[in-house]
Amino acid sequence: MKSYYKVLSSSMFSLILLSSGISGVQAAEQTQSQVNGSVVAIDNSGVQTGAAQEQTPILVDQASIPAVIQAMTLDEKVDLIGGAGASVTGAAGGTFAIPRLGIPKLTFADGPAGLRFGSTANKSTTGFPIPSALSASFNKELMYQVSSAMGKETLDYGVDVILGPALNIHRDPRGGRNFEYYSEDPLLSGEMAAEFTKGVQDQGVGVSMKHYAANNQETNRQSVNEVISERALREIYLAGFERVVKEANPWTVMSSYNSINGPFSAHNSWLLNDVLRSDWGFNGMVMTDWGGSKQNGIAMLNGGNDLSMPSLNAVGKAAVKAAILDGTLQEEKLDTAIENILNLVVKSPTFKKLSTVDDAKQSVSADLAATNAKLSREAAPEGMVLLKNENKALPFSGTVKKVGIVGNSYTMPSCGFGTPASACTTDNAASKMFLMGTGSAYVTPTHTVQLPEGLKNGGYIPVNTNASGAEINENLTAKDAAYMAQNSDIGVIVIARGSGEGADGNSTTFEPSEKESELIKKVSDAYHAVNKKVVVVLNVGAPFNTVSWRDSVDSILLSWQPGMEAGNALTDVLSGKANPSGKLPATFPVKLVDSPSYANFPSSDGNPNLVNYKEDIYVGYRYYSTFNVKPAYEFGYGLSYTTFDYSDFKLNKDNLSNKIKVQFKVTNSGSLAGKEAPQLYVSAPDGKLEKPAIELKAFGKTRELKPGQKETFNFFIDPKDIASFDESTSSWIVEKGTYQFKIGASSSDIRGTLNFKVDKDIIAEVVNDNGPDVQLETLSKYNQ
Repeated sequence: MKSYYKVLSSSMFSLILLSSGISGVQAAEQTQSQVNGSVVAIDNSGVQTGAAQEQTPILVDQASIPAVIQAMTLDEKVDLIGGAGASVTGAAGGTFAIPRLGIPKLTFADGPAGLRFGSTANKSTTGFPIPSALSASFNKELMYQVSSAMGKETLDYGVDVILGPALNIHRDPRGGRNFEYYSEDPLLSGEMAAEFTKGVQDQGVGVSMKHYAANNQETNRQSVNEVISERALREIYLAGFERVVKEANPWTVMSSYNSINGPFSAHNSWLLNDVLRSDWGFNGMVMTDWGGSKQNGIAMLNGGNDLSMPSLNAVGKAAVKAAILDGTLQEEKLDTAIENILNLVVKSPTFKKLSTVDDAKQSVSADLAATNAKLSREAAPEGMVLLKNENKALPFSGTVKKVGIVGNSYTMPSCGFGTPASACTTDNAASKMFLMGTGSAYVTPTHTVQLPEGLKNGGYIPVNTNASGAEINENLTAKDAAYMAQNSDIGVIVIARGSGEGADGNSTTFEPSEKESELIKKVSDAYHAVNKKVVVVLNVGAPFNTVSWRDSVDSILLSWQPGMEAGNALTDVLSGKANPSGKLPATFPVKLVDSPSYANFPSSDGNPNLVNYKEDIYVGYRYYSTFNVKPAYEFGYGLSYTTFDYSDFKLNKDNLSNKIKVQFKVTNSGSLAGKEAPQLYVSAPDGKLEKPAIELKAFGKTRELKPGQKETFNFFIDPKDIASFDESTSSWIVEKGTYQFKIGASSSDIRGTLNFKVDKDIIAEVVNDNGPDVQLETLSKYNQ
């Protein structure tokens, strides 16, 4: 290996050799030395021995990093800022090893919904409910438990960093990876992602918070330029990331493919240096998404991105070396990236020898697999959302023994890389649900439980054949439906939509097909004709249109893609063994055109590589509540098998100057045990800045409350929590006026209101003033 340095004098020659870890003895043995001719070629490919070997710095801890960097050759430095193959088959990638300096190879693996290896690797892990389902639980403790389990499996396989959490915003119902993200709301997204981060990293392995930032669509995501105001960025698209950095200190961040207001994210110094590191205090390592550096190592280093994944090619490496040598790229920037990478190395389980790589390993330990399967089953009902439940259709009554089941067929438009084709299609969703999303979020599960098996495990008899004994699917006739109704006690229809990386949705993913509508009508008519009830299970990863058919059925249960224990978990909810307690983390619109981003997704003005975020801060429920657009089901909505009362609303003071406490009680006023997720919103007065009608500022989850039991909540709110971003002053401000805290069971179901005052404007925080100058006509309450 050779490193080339420009030399100005013979006195500088010795300094260069020493900075490259070359001793005086080695210097005498160099194959080429041209002191006065400007170039010195240093051959350090040989093995050091004797005294020279003893003098070579070795990476032993964080304190040793400066000496190790000083000892590195330029070639070694440039190698280290590009990824290398993984040590574990099927993992996503890894870093370079430099054995002579004691630097080991690290291994990175997907993903946000569980530890993932490529489908051909034959390595199984636990398939948990998708992130949107976990977010729907509104249960931070549950999120921590699930991510802790993921962290233990990551460590068990010898992987150093799991590539998650993914916390981009559900900007539009058609977003292809909405299932993999948490919510349309940045607070809910940030809080759940922070718990994910804490849970994983408490096991001694790292996370990579992604995709930073605004990776809100799959269409042209590697080339699209998103034009977004700084206020919308700060309040909506970056806020969740900020919360994770400040609350959980993620080891790494993954920059996104897309451009934001011009520069690609991996090249965006404002995004990575000014905001992430300077404003928020992030001190970890930044890696690109796979291919996200565009093989431009110079732009990457100038932008503040440390590591190009999965590699930096020979042309990219040569360009970096040449720029260092001719002075157009400061070597300090390269050294900073190396320092960030080595800081990750010394924290890693590989470096600390907390785990070892056994590439023949095909599953986690039996005890861990059993424990995590139980957790997956228990987690799913907490995120399932009961959208409708008339005439006590659910839970099943004691007379229900036979359950008629039928489902639609569906094939995903894009399967997602590394996902087996069998996971991307279903011929009958009642017998084969989508258990998880695809692409980087698809795991090879240790086992799967589909609905028929789950019903049998619960003591029920699934009925899904006609009089001839053939399986009933969406092509059933009215006669088939009547036979099923006569030979079962209740009907369950499963409507499925797969979700995955690589493609966004459209009207066909949001709307029921004609055949699906006919399926619901035939089955509902047949069961209702014999006074029996019908339940629709939505096996989806994103909002789905229910308005055209919801009046035809008795109950609608949003199961999401509930993980490998789907059949057992769903049976637990249908039977009443578990009470669903999920709340919607995203608004379900009446129709797609109601979405505020409808006209600017996935492109704007006929340009496939341009998206104007004209809805600005009015994303999701912020839009629906402010502009009085009625959704099918609002953000935060979710029924229960029991009921809950809210009472005793109190503030510890009626004036906000620093922190204020909001207190209230939630009581189970029904007849069954259950959990409730109360939500705290704020309504702010318009001043210099216009504000949404409501914004979520806190949420919680009760323990399981038996009938009559109650729980007291205390939410503490400080000025930054309710501040808005003022672009003109680069500051977060709370404007004077009268504010309202609204406590409710959803964004529309408000149970109590408390007023408080702000006597004078409060500057909660001042940030750097290098923000983008965006020229964009945005949505406003005043230009309608």
